[in-house]
Amino acid sequence: MSSLTLRRDKRSRAGFTLIELLVVIAIIAILIGLLLPAVQKVREAAARAKCTNNLKQLGIAVHAHHDSVGYMPAREGHFPTGYGGRKSGLIALLPFIEQNALFNQINNPLTIGTTTYPATGPEPWNGSYTPWQTATPTFLCPSDIDGLSANIKHTSYMFSSGDSIDLHTTRGRSRGMFGLEQANNSGGVTIYQLRGFRFADVSDGLSNTIAMSERLRGQGTIQKTMTLQQGGSWFTTPNQCLSLFNNATRTWTASTPSAWAGVRWPDGGMGFGGLTTNAPPNSVSCAWNAHDAQPGLYPMSSNHSGGCVALMGDGSVRFIRESINAGDPNATGINLTTFSPYGILGAMGTRAGGETVVDN
Repeated sequence: MSSLTLRRDKRSRAGFTLIELLVVIAIIAILIGLLLPAVQKVREAAARAKCTNNLKQLGIAVHAHHDSVGYMPAREGHFPTGYGGRKSGLIALLPFIEQNALFNQINNPLTIGTTTYPATGPEPWNGSYTPWQTATPTFLCPSDIDGLSANIKHTSYMFSSGDSIDLHTTRGRSRGMFGLEQANNSGGVTIYQLRGFRFADVSDGLSNTIAMSERLRGQGTIQKTMTLQQGGSWFTTPNQCLSLFNNATRTWTASTPSAWAGVRWPDGGMGFGGLTTNAPPNSVSCAWNAHDAQPGLYPMSSNHSGGCVALMGDGSVRFIRESINAGDPNATGINLTTFSPYGILGAMGTRAGGETVVDN
């Protein structure tokens, strides 16, 4: 009888008590809590490394394009047989990032259903044109907001048009490395060449001048990624734009913002494919007019901690911190001709401002 009782007692103690299970679960929860930030840091480090590599590849492409034809692509070029303007410089870089098939498809007539599109394609907002629906991994930063469109695909990377507020859409006047295409006149006829600046035009030095960087793709549910638009040339200083965003509520306090940045990769309009160096990284964007291809304030932005990855003109890549000296946000950004009023960041954005850039 006693032996039977002994065996029953042994069986009754074969499992964990409820308290023991709760202690184990608590320990596991604590360990997960300790590990999660470390895992997130590793993931972000990998994403930032991928983003850095993408910009390095685009830097190689810019140099290869210059070596091939003697100049860089324009931020906004001309579709000579198609829509007209708004052609992104990313299209010209396709052959140099192993996207020859896509480049050739764009540069030949293409029949889709009952519609035949001319060589170089239709307007960059035509969602029926299949080349615009093609995602290019090199154009996307892994840290950027998820949610690619089912139609026109996106880009995380923009061409720098410098530190001005007003000169981005005047041919040949951009203070940055990229701008609206230059054009030649022959016998009173304007000949569009899809031609950008040459390296020789970057007299401040390629290693001192930002060529490209990130802007978070516009998303309607995140107002900070959206661009404020208002009629008329309504601001002349960065603060007149920045002060209209409430950082506490993360919402705009005026008008209706639009989700433009990066949401149409073939679109070279400033709202979609340009950036400026007249406000610190991760500041908000404003269009100088109620239109997506207007000049304005389009700072670099990202989901990286503390700043953004930027491609320099010489092909090197730097991390530009939010704390970089960005000068006087109350200084006018129109009719600029020489030194940038926007500190080290502004100086890094100008190709021929004559500033001396020091590391920050």
